[in-house]
Amino acid sequence: MRTLEDEIESMIAVNLAILKPHQRRGFAGLDQYRRPVEVRGVQEVAAIIADSFRAFAIFDIESVLRSPAITPFVTQTLYSIPIELRRAACDQDRSKAGNARNQMAHMISAALLQRYHFEQLKHGGSSCHSNWQQAFEEQFGRRRGEKANER
Repeated sequence: MRTLEDEIESMIAVNLAILKPHQRRGFAGLDQYRRPVEVRGVQEVAAIIADSFRAFAIFDIESVLRSPAITPFVTQTLYSIPIELRRAACDQDRSKAGNARNQMAHMISAALLQRYHFEQLKHGGSSCHSNWQQAFEEQFGRRRGEKANER
């Protein structure tokens, strides 16, 4: 059975794998001819990764967060990934690129799991629940520790 850590790592790996080519190259600091250029689009990639956690309640020390709140931390984590590894993820050798993406996913998930505690919403996922905002509030309240019926 897959653990939550494995699930988070594979979600991030999938997000990195399905990035559009211009996003992947921009994040790696490469132009369309694979020449080094200024890194761009890191915030966009961070938002994509953070958005994939919509089906989770994310606990910081004292509060419960929703996915957009972790975007700045994901951005910092993406900047901390060595540029060589980001460029390897754009390699034409699919095996090498896949290994680099998996390494990056592992680094990102390790940083997220070290900083935050993730708990999946009872309703499965945001895509299978018409109003996940309501599901979130029913399960966790508006603030941590507040029961839904105390509002």
